[in-house]
Amino acid sequence: MGSLSSVIAPIASFGVSTALSAGKYILSNTDKINQSKELSIRNKQIEQNAALQKQQNLLSLQTKETDRMNKLRRAIATQRANFGSQGVGGVTGSADSVLQGINENSDIERQGNITKTNLDNQGIGQNARSQKQLNLLQKQQLQQKSAIEFLSGLV
Repeated sequence: MGSLSSVIAPIASFGVSTALSAGKYILSNTDKINQSKELSIRNKQIEQNAALQKQQNLLSLQTKETDRMNKLRRAIATQRANFGSQGVGGVTGSADSVLQGINENSDIERQGNITKTNLDNQGIGQNARSQKQLNLLQKQQLQQKSAIEFLSGLV
């Protein structure tokens, strides 16, 4: 019986010290756990903000497209009125070329607006991904630091 108590005493001592270390670990790492939760919340906010900014860009593009189409209609109507007042038919070669040029200029503007919006959205996405990666890295570092502190408390 004496030999059994000599075996159980160190095991019990180790169990008690492990339980105490775990308790200290939980108490000392509450801040780290809260920081980890905050980083997760920030990542969700980053995603939401990026999606919102992209939607705003698309709405802005739609507004620009509507304005461009209205401007194009006015320019064509004005040019046809000018041709009519000069006695030039709207179907003649030179009149048709002028109207085609107005359309081509408008298409160039449309492509520029689309390209700018796409680049802006790509930049927003890239910034969001970078920030999320940084937050994930910080979260991983917090977890590793907590694990190291826990293990060092056992020793």
